[in-house]
Amino acid sequence: MHRTLTYIHYFSYNNPAIHDRLYSVLPNRFWIDKVMERENQKPIDESHPQKPRQLIEKTMADSYMEMNLPFKSSPALLEEYIFVDGRIRTGKLLEDLDAMAGAIAYKHVDNGDPDAPPVTIVTACVDRLDLLLPNAVEDYKLIGQVTYVGTSSMEVFLKAEIIPDGESEQSSLSATESPKPSPEALGHLGPNTILATRFTMVAIDSVTRKPAKINPLKTETPAEERLFEFAKANKARKKRESETTLSRHPPTQEERLAIHDIYLQYSQYKGAEQDPMTNPEDKKPLPKEFIWMEDTRIDSNFLMQPQDRNIHNNIFGGYLMRRAYELAYANSTLYLKSQHADLLAMDEVIFRKPVHVGSLLNLKSEIIYSEGHPHRSFQCRVVAEVVDIEKDTRETTNVFYFTMAATDEKTEPRRILPKTYAETMLWLDGKRRRLQGVSSRHLLLEQLAKEK
Repeated sequence: MHRTLTYIHYFSYNNPAIHDRLYSVLPNRFWIDKVMERENQKPIDESHPQKPRQLIEKTMADSYMEMNLPFKSSPALLEEYIFVDGRIRTGKLLEDLDAMAGAIAYKHVDNGDPDAPPVTIVTACVDRLDLLLPNAVEDYKLIGQVTYVGTSSMEVFLKAEIIPDGESEQSSLSATESPKPSPEALGHLGPNTILATRFTMVAIDSVTRKPAKINPLKTETPAEERLFEFAKANKARKKRESETTLSRHPPTQEERLAIHDIYLQYSQYKGAEQDPMTNPEDKKPLPKEFIWMEDTRIDSNFLMQPQDRNIHNNIFGGYLMRRAYELAYANSTLYLKSQHADLLAMDEVIFRKPVHVGSLLNLKSEIIYSEGHPHRSFQCRVVAEVVDIEKDTRETTNVFYFTMAATDEKTEPRRILPKTYAETMLWLDGKRRRLQGVSSRHLLLEQLAKEK
């Protein structure tokens, strides 16, 4: 039995017209296709024992991949990505990053043996993504490579850059050329960098469904060694942060005072009638610069279709990110009463369970934290649940946190007020994420300034 080649879904293999049109403007996607096809055509035969996988030492350059997205110079491609306000659809870029991370991971796992046991690559986690998109349509280049390897998992570093005018033609690759990394490309953030993120990919034996050992990684230069050590430290940092979450530890003393202050704030307004400490007749109308958290909730349902599946018949992680972001954007516009909302960052996303074709995906969104005007940014949370229609069960697969911002000076974000203790914990979590996000973004901007 052979697996159907569906991982790089934007090639649209079931639609020759779209396939040929995208190939004509994106010849360098040939290499992503080539890597995936070699792995996908390996047979899966559970009746015969698989030979042990031979591991070979690889470098970061071995997994390097780049892909041009000439939006400015290709009307055909721009048509596939254009947003209603004339900018590039961020959700589509999230899909491309996920697909590219998978291809890079397959490229690292590949040992050149056509008879090696087939391996399935799944997206386990997406680290924080900071977005610095320009207002105008530009030509982009996506760049990535493996920067850290464990036993069966690997970290893929990805970034997107603007291709300066006049360099689009020079950087375009034909379908017979393999991209070669430049020393500056590996982990380098420059003035043209518009986003940077890290994907954690996991290798699974396609037959036994157990973790599969992957090729070790060898660093060759001081720059690569720094990338490796940074990824290693990042992994340790995420582990420490997971041990201090509000689901494991109570709020700090300072946060307890903040909780009391927020209680005193909301208890004086109408709408908090369940509060037994104050007289309902003494409550005032909620001012226009405030909004109850419960009044920001919206949800959406999607039936998972086979066109959005990967090689193991599950839905792409990139598809889930796109749907979650687009719901967060819709929620942000309703909250702001304005279409002028931008994505600043996406926090770490953990893929807990696979989403199968035919299941119902329920997405719930709410604004969990905002300090209100004059602050422009706010935190939006999206919970993804898979609904088994026949069994009538629900399972949470992902929780997304997006930092959004109002871009219109006339728009004044309203302050979020929780009512219940559970909402207050969400509010506190959003406050933590905002403080951590501001610090992370400042570090990124400082690094970009140094590069300038």
